[in-house]
Amino acid sequence: MAPIVVRFLCAALVAATSFGAAAQQVVRPGEEKFTLMLGAFLPAFNTKVQVDNEQTGTRGDNVDLGDDLGTDQDTSGGWFGAEWRFAPRHRVGFTFARFTLNGERAIDRQLQIGDEVYPAGATLSSRLRIEIIPIAYSYSLLKRSHDELALTAGLHWSRLTFNVQGTASLNNAQDSSNEASAKANVPLPLLGVRYDHHFSERWSAGANVGVFSLRYGKEEFEFEGELWSVRLHAEYRFARNFSLGAAIDGFNVSVEASQNQWSGGFDYGYWGPQIYLSARF
Repeated sequence: MAPIVVRFLCAALVAATSFGAAAQQVVRPGEEKFTLMLGAFLPAFNTKVQVDNEQTGTRGDNVDLGDDLGTDQDTSGGWFGAEWRFAPRHRVGFTFARFTLNGERAIDRQLQIGDEVYPAGATLSSRLRIEIIPIAYSYSLLKRSHDELALTAGLHWSRLTFNVQGTASLNNAQDSSNEASAKANVPLPLLGVRYDHHFSERWSAGANVGVFSLRYGKEEFEFEGELWSVRLHAEYRFARNFSLGAAIDGFNVSVEASQNQWSGGFDYGYWGPQIYLSARF
């Protein structure tokens, strides 16, 4: 298990042991004004990228990071978030997560990535950094002591940085290829629904679902994308202001775009477990 997950688990268990015996009234979801969240995530990614040659207009190959580049797509990452309930039925919040996928492999087919063509047999080292920043507003259609149902609207921001370096041997001489790289900064609108049920003063569970699809085209900028996300969670409030939770997240975004630093497309998704600590005030 990755060190970040181990450290977080230890901190959460120490906190639960320290505060678990406190027999005091807790701040339940729906009663808070501010919520802070810190979590650890162990997702399994499925990622494909395509980087076109902007100078010639030649389409790049659709590259599967796991199958083609040997990327370890079972990686851990941390995330944090905050939410402000500025009125009983109105909330606005964000989360931030970052993942880095690294790989190295001798490729078994020719690949064109950007303006570079790597022959079969070349050894490629790759890195994809993904930053995910959803920002959402929620309006509660239903708000009762044990239930809250809300509609959500916002932006799901994806920032990707992709880098490939390759070497190939020709006639027993090593030839270093130039580096290929691309960056994308993609905000996608997101509409969804969230529901929370409070079984008791200390136990809750809930679900979030979001989807969207968008097409936009002008001569200098073309864009087509779609995404969906699903999250199931449960939490236990072990102290007045603190709760420990576990969740399963699933997500996928598919984009084709022509931008200054990335012309082509990417398709990435993940699913996996997470644990998190929440503080409500």
